[in-house]
Amino acid sequence: MIPSLDPEALLRSLFEAGLRYVVVGGIAVNAYGVIRATKDVDICPDPDRSNLERLAKLLRELDVAQIGADDFEEAEMPFDPRNVEDLAQGGNFRLRTSLGDLDVMQWLSGVPGELAYPVLAAEVMVVDVGGLEIPVCSLSHLRAMKRAAGRPQDLQDLADLAVAQGDEEAG
Repeated sequence: MIPSLDPEALLRSLFEAGLRYVVVGGIAVNAYGVIRATKDVDICPDPDRSNLERLAKLLRELDVAQIGADDFEEAEMPFDPRNVEDLAQGGNFRLRTSLGDLDVMQWLSGVPGELAYPVLAAEVMVVDVGGLEIPVCSLSHLRAMKRAAGRPQDLQDLADLAVAQGDEEAG
């Protein structure tokens, strides 16, 4: 059975683990005034080794499995997000946790550089989620990521963000 997403509990677990990260994706869209459902929590973690060690430990505690791993041989998915060495390679992971789906994104289309965290962390908005201060990517970075991805949901998010923000920047 696929666990339903509990974004507040998932964000609380990240907070309690002492992780440094920036929220991107659907939760970030919500933070800028577009209320829509999302199927996961998307984060960009600080690539500092001690931070990745805390992330790997938390992922083990949350009993993660890579989404889609059942469709591949083990050799086809050589990186394990529960292993700090594998996280340190800078890849992206789509994960199923006991609290719902979590995407760990270390590089993002529309964000310059091999690792997105330093760019995103330099310009965040902090929002309150259940009494926690959650760092969310800037609106300009969110729009850049949505434009670069260009999927139908991303284009809809851009249009909705333009309305929510009272501007004309839809693309």
